[in-house]
Amino acid sequence: MMEYGHGGDIYRNRNVELDFSVNVNPLGMPNFVWEAAQRSIAFCTGYPDSSCENLRGRLSEVTGVPEDQMIFGNGAAELIFRLVQEVRPKKAVIPAPSFAEYETALRSCGTEIAFFYLKEAESFFLNVSEFLDFLRTEQPEIIFLCTPANPTGAIIRQEDLSKILDYCKKHGILLVLDECFVEFLDEERSCGCIREFLDWETGRPEHGGNLFLLRAFTKTYAMAGLRLGYGFCTSRELLDRLETNWQPWSVSILAQEAGYAALSEERIPFLKKMRETVVKERQYLSDGLTKAGFTVFHSDANFLLFKDFKTGQESWLYEYFLERGILIRSCRNYRLLDRRFYRICVRSHEENREFLEILKDYR
Repeated sequence: MMEYGHGGDIYRNRNVELDFSVNVNPLGMPNFVWEAAQRSIAFCTGYPDSSCENLRGRLSEVTGVPEDQMIFGNGAAELIFRLVQEVRPKKAVIPAPSFAEYETALRSCGTEIAFFYLKEAESFFLNVSEFLDFLRTEQPEIIFLCTPANPTGAIIRQEDLSKILDYCKKHGILLVLDECFVEFLDEERSCGCIREFLDWETGRPEHGGNLFLLRAFTKTYAMAGLRLGYGFCTSRELLDRLETNWQPWSVSILAQEAGYAALSEERIPFLKKMRETVVKERQYLSDGLTKAGFTVFHSDANFLLFKDFKTGQESWLYEYFLERGILIRSCRNYRLLDRRFYRICVRSHEENREFLEILKDYR
């Protein structure tokens, strides 16, 4: 059996009472989404709409992206695999550490992967000048970037991102920009690269480079079990291929109805409360971890990456919490990281307080 390499593995850890390993909204699934999903069960004797027409129209209204430039899937992970299987690039560039499914998807079709290793001394932020030099040397056909990044929570500054976008346009590189955590940023930055996406489409990239924005309802609306991801792509031709060469019912009726409800006006006060909670509680956790002696890396997302003060051989924080019914994310299977690195999500204040209380006895 393949080892489970992500957070949320409560199925092989039945004693878990608190799951700090999955990066979902600390407020949980909002009632307006929950109720829509429940109502939709009555329609599940029929097939889902393979084109997600209602959801597509609503998302276009909210974002301004034309309906024919979006695609939906069974979570963002499915879209990563669909995209790679369709493009079948010869060479790709991925930062490390980063989300494991980029590498898994690329290896599934034999792509050569060049890893751009981020530096712990620079808090795993992307050094754009060094990254562009790396791209010039490696000359990839596709690159994957994530902002805010997983597992670090670091964002790519807008001016740096613009330089990367320009480079990809000029050199015909497909840029896959994973923005699955972007809505956890403050309201001003929560739109991510949608404006750049629309500008890119208007300008029509001269050398054929394309932009694929990858997003999901999973994290923002705590819908990990419902599975709903989506993407915006500047290439309609690529989108047509992705739609044509895949089974038609990957997005369930429940997921479509939940997604439609998540885009209602009720989302606005919900997202405001979410952002306020994340900022406050993330700082609370960060302060507590730092006080306990851990190295905490800066994050703008709803989770924190931190490093044990013990050596790799002595670090057993994952096991320590699991024995006490709390699941955290060991980051030892991320490239560049080892068993001293852990990631936890931001939860409610009472749950965060309980986590820090238990942490006191770790020494």
